[in-house]
Amino acid sequence: MTAARGPVEIAGVGADAVARLRDLAPDLRWHDRSPFLGASARPALPWLRYEHRDHRAEADGRSPAAPPVARRVPAGRAGMSFAPEDGTGARSWAVTRGLRLLAPVRAAVAVAADKIDAMPLFDRAGVAVPESRVVLADPADAASCWAAGGGRPVVVQRRVNNLTGKGTRLVTGAVELRAALDEWRGERLRVSALVPGIPLTVSGCVTGGGTAASAVSHQLVGLPELTPYWGAHCGNQLVADDELPAGVGARCGQVCERVGDQLRALGYRGAFGLDLVATPDGAVLAIEINPRFQTVVSLVQAQEIAAGLLPMLGAHALASLLPSVPVRRVRAACLPLSQLVVPAAAHGVLGAVPESGCYRLDAGRLRPRPTRRLADLRPGEALLWRHARPGDRVRPGEELVLVQLPHRVAEVGDRPALTPDARAWVDATRRAVTVVAGPPP
Repeated sequence: MTAARGPVEIAGVGADAVARLRDLAPDLRWHDRSPFLGASARPALPWLRYEHRDHRAEADGRSPAAPPVARRVPAGRAGMSFAPEDGTGARSWAVTRGLRLLAPVRAAVAVAADKIDAMPLFDRAGVAVPESRVVLADPADAASCWAAGGGRPVVVQRRVNNLTGKGTRLVTGAVELRAALDEWRGERLRVSALVPGIPLTVSGCVTGGGTAASAVSHQLVGLPELTPYWGAHCGNQLVADDELPAGVGARCGQVCERVGDQLRALGYRGAFGLDLVATPDGAVLAIEINPRFQTVVSLVQAQEIAAGLLPMLGAHALASLLPSVPVRRVRAACLPLSQLVVPAAAHGVLGAVPESGCYRLDAGRLRPRPTRRLADLRPGEALLWRHARPGDRVRPGEELVLVQLPHRVAEVGDRPALTPDARAWVDATRRAVTVVAGPPP
């Protein structure tokens, strides 16, 4: 891997807690559509097992229903899932497998995930947010709503916008606002002032004794090379403190801790993420809470392991199993890791898609390499993780492949252009994917 960047200060659970976790959960499983996040934790949690989650079967009602009466869970059997709040699939899986699902309480998750209900939580935490208001979507109110915002660009968000970013829209005029209010007619929407700045994500873990604010990443959102959706997640890259305006890294950690303390008061335990914006003058504004694991946690875990901490999956498990877990703050060199999401461009049926594994580029084509861990990638290599399988029906913007690289993919800023090397990896991945076009499902 290329040389590490400047330092970062992060908090987490010491790696010496791994023996305690293995005693508590000798049968520990990870449940997701792709093994990528569990794979980055396995260097520290070698007994962690992966089980595939079929989101499409769940959505279509084809996955097995949970037994009507939950079985008694034997001690030491536990499972975790990427987004347990997304439907009932994770809970059905855990009951069927006889596992204790390590997930935050649903009531706390519901508050945190709601783009409107989370606003009072930010207020209690004492963290700044963009100027915003809540409206009932009615296209007849477009002119007055636009005028109330002073005629400046705004961001319109649906109450629930989990995982995709498609329910977030930039509006630059009254006509666009009317279209959004018409499409989402009757819904309560959050309308916020557009704040220019660097989009960031900080990953945290709420324990009984405190909140561990882990690594900060530059969030790549709505990049036109990758998606037509303004608010869609396109990837992340870890950032060192000195790559951000002075004091921003520390302020991101403070915001994470304050929000985590409010989540704890709701009974929340475990991993979560915060989307933030760092303004040019160094202020940090909170945008939304993601009460689950985030895709970037794969990179975060490599950083945590390098810093002598338990990876986030392990910290989440201990926070769920123990009344209190000691949190440690450490300083380490920032790893230059990044990742990009390659989505579907059209409706259709997925044909070819690269197998998950390590690759290099050869004349614009993907060539398999021996398997490597994320932190061991060499220049010119990447890890590819397929998030969909041949035969799946896919929609525009749906994530097909995650590409992880041992270097930066863009300058740190608001919606930057990808580097030529990053574009080459995206282009090669797209050439390796085929979608047979078809009507929307």
